[in-house]
Amino acid sequence: MIYPESKLFVADNSGAKKVKCIKVLKNSKSAGAKATSIAVVSVRKVKRSKRLLKGNVCKGVLVRLKKNIQRDTGNSIKFSVNSLILIDEKNAPLGSRIFGPIFKEIRFENFPKVLSLAKTLL
Repeated sequence: MIYPESKLFVADNSGAKKVKCIKVLKNSKSAGAKATSIAVVSVRKVKRSKRLLKGNVCKGVLVRLKKNIQRDTGNSIKFSVNSLILIDEKNAPLGSRIFGPIFKEIRFENFPKVLSLAKTLL
């Protein structure tokens, strides 16, 4: 689960490498973030010569979690790291590529561009 002050990796080429969660939007305080939740994050580590700077505040959609996700079919899935993709106001990703697999549940949310950029859905 993702709570405020959680450290996350960025799974796109927007320029940020690591971010810190400030707030998870539209979730109860006790439950924490789930797959495809939107989080407000602060950029903590950046690559050189990119448009994002350290300390910028952005929004991101969670695409990989360490927590087990139980599906209706009985399968459960989890990843080794917590990752997100940085998005703008129109739910379009800031980067042009997405690295690694993402949750299949992103199909049912309002992120069509993220879905089209993903190479693998798990």
